[in-house]
Amino acid sequence: MCPPPSFDANKSTKGASKLRRDLINAEIANLRDLLPLPSSTRQRLSQLQLMALVCVYVRKANYFHQVFRKYDSPTNITPNVGFSKALSGFLMMCTQNGKLLYISDNAAEYLGHSMEDLLIHGDSVYDIIDKQDHQAVQSELMRSPSLPGDDERLFLCRMNVSRNARRQMRFGDQKVVLLRGHFVSFLPLCSRNEPVFLALCTPVAMPETRECVVQGATHVFTSIHSMDMKFIHLDTNGEFYLGYSKVNIQGLSWYQLVHWEHMREAQSKHKLITQSEQEKSGILLLRLHTRAGTTLWIHAVLQVKDNLDNTQQPVVKPE
Repeated sequence: MCPPPSFDANKSTKGASKLRRDLINAEIANLRDLLPLPSSTRQRLSQLQLMALVCVYVRKANYFHQVFRKYDSPTNITPNVGFSKALSGFLMMCTQNGKLLYISDNAAEYLGHSMEDLLIHGDSVYDIIDKQDHQAVQSELMRSPSLPGDDERLFLCRMNVSRNARRQMRFGDQKVVLLRGHFVSFLPLCSRNEPVFLALCTPVAMPETRECVVQGATHVFTSIHSMDMKFIHLDTNGEFYLGYSKVNIQGLSWYQLVHWEHMREAQSKHKLITQSEQEKSGILLLRLHTRAGTTLWIHAVLQVKDNLDNTQQPVVKPE
């Protein structure tokens, strides 16, 4: 390997400047080759976009290094770059002001946007969030915790889907996503003393997409109720998540499982879909009590099925 050329003080200023630019371009080319991206993607990146992506991967490495050190994990362990494939959504890291620091590679599977695509068009999380939800998301990121140490955030928002994803996935312009995350204070190398929000983003079922989401999904369960919300049936996934068997949940009211803080909203949605002539379905984000005494956050799709006599069939997605 040849050593880099050295500067000669006797050379002209113009020649020294050109040599310096050549050295910088050579180092940038080395960084371009090191990025774990397809060659075609690397080549179309400008130098500014390239450096932004390098910062993203450095932040990612720093984050996992800090996590392993915090939980006393062996420092020689490096997380597999394909770990995101095992998630039921994608990871996102941003500052409190919305600057996007990292998004996992599998985000493209859900939204059609890759990290490099996002950086080409901007580096703000609000670039992919529907404008109607900007204020609500900003309020969630900026609000102070209600209790000391309570930094968890759980909220829904609409995220924009790329044009190619709309055609391939047969979804509309947006996809409803559940963000569940918290602020972390042990990332000194990832942001400039600004709180960092780390979230798991999970696309959720909607009434119009319920059937395709439910099929074969192990993180979704279905229950059937009479119109007064007493259980008629609970599938195998539901038995696992709630801890009840099909037999001992028979005749139990759904409201006996609903957390008291969500009771009013649950009653409102129940009344809406059972008494309205137009609205036969709705969504609800709430906590249910399991048989073990714990609480479980779920995103529920409530739907009245006209082909079942006096019954409604909610499709519930635990998060």
